Amino acid sequence: MVTTLLFILGAIVGSFINVVGLRWGTEETLGGRSHCTSCGKNLSWYELVPVLSFLFLRGKCRKCGAKISWQYILIELWTGLVFTSVFNVIAPSDLLSTIYYLLFTLIFSIYIVILIYDWYHKIIPDELVYTAILLSVVSRWLSVSSTLDWLAGPILFAFFGLIWLLSKGRAMGFGDAKLGLSVGLLLGATQGFSAIVLAFWIGALGSLIFIFLNKVGLPAQAGFIKGAKGLTMKSEIPFAPFIIISAWISFVFNLNIINVALF
Repeated sequence: MVTTLLFILGAIVGSFINVVGLRWGTEETLGGRSHCTSCGKNLSWYELVPVLSFLFLRGKCRKCGAKISWQYILIELWTGLVFTSVFNVIAPSDLLSTIYYLLFTLIFSIYIVILIYDWYHKIIPDELVYTAILLSVVSRWLSVSSTLDWLAGPILFAFFGLIWLLSKGRAMGFGDAKLGLSVGLLLGATQGFSAIVLAFWIGALGSLIFIFLNKVGLPAQAGFIKGAKGLTMKSEIPFAPFIIISAWISFVFNLNIINVALF
């Protein structure tokens, strides 16, 4: 019952996260009515029910028939999974562990907003990433941590920062370094380093898949990825989404990729 309720709550939060990610930095306020991006029709309450409305409408606007991006339902489902998976990992049983759970869900919610914004605009808003860093510091302070766990964030920051510096921003954005700082502080050394290794693996595989799908026109036809049309090997693909997805996977499955690679 708790898991089900948390999934529903996460899906509702995911619906709001979609709005925040798409409206951040625009003239639209977060409190404005949701509307179809094609015809501008204001959506009724029954068109805004997380997950179910997308399925009921068959992924199309009820008025103009325009396709609704799969982003909406995927973010809602993923946020629901984040709320439940983090709960299962932390298993809050007292005040401290409950605070720890709330911190993690809040940080991952911010990460998902960053993922959406970075995918569309190829930049990470400072307000979001600095908030994530601050909350990650609080989370690290509340946990029993080794010196290496504290240093994981600065190490990842230096790693990405060096790539940014040497490539003059062409291979990596400086926002990725700030995000790496947050992930390292949040997950500690073992899971943090594993998340980054996994991010490079997923990033390489995901980029090849996106390019292949673009060749057959699937992303554009299905409304799956806005801006995917025209992807080539030379295209600039944001790296933050891969870091964020990998951070969640690393935390949920307690990854230790480096240990496995060495031994």
